[in-house]
Amino acid sequence: GSGPTAFASAERGRLSMRVEAAHLNLDPASDGAATLESFTVDQIAIRAGVRAVSFVVIEGGYLKRSTAPGRAAQSYSAATLGVRAAYPLAPGADVALRTAYVAGTGFSGGGSAPFGVELGLSASYGPGSGRLRVTGDFDFQRIDRRTDLNGGRLSVPIQSSLARLGVAVK
Repeated sequence: GSGPTAFASAERGRLSMRVEAAHLNLDPASDGAATLESFTVDQIAIRAGVRAVSFVVIEGGYLKRSTAPGRAAQSYSAATLGVRAAYPLAPGADVALRTAYVAGTGFSGGGSAPFGVELGLSASYGPGSGRLRVTGDFDFQRIDRRTDLNGGRLSVPIQSSLARLGVAVK
């Protein structure tokens, strides 16, 4: 699938705030997808951070994913706690790595998730003053959702990958 995404961040001293939003239209494309239907995903992630050392930020956040129609995929919200490390590679070029534990997940269809993880990699380049930058991001998320089925536990993990290519203005 595809769709527009937006990202905003602000930093002041050791504190930072990051907001990411996406609206994606997804269409199942595999051979066994005859019974699956297309759906849209609206996702927002808000992260507040404190710089621990020069390149490392400890982040706490909240994420919410809504799907329509609701029967096509799970909607959920969760708290996150993680670390982001950003490194300058050369003048105008940088790379950032991010990982977070996903906790307190609530699902639209019920169930629980004892474990969830987010991983992210981003790179950007801005020649000259760096006010205009070319960016690339990749985010991976896996939540080990469990639910009950006929009195037994059923493992129903949720996994997603999101790649973005864009332009950023500083």
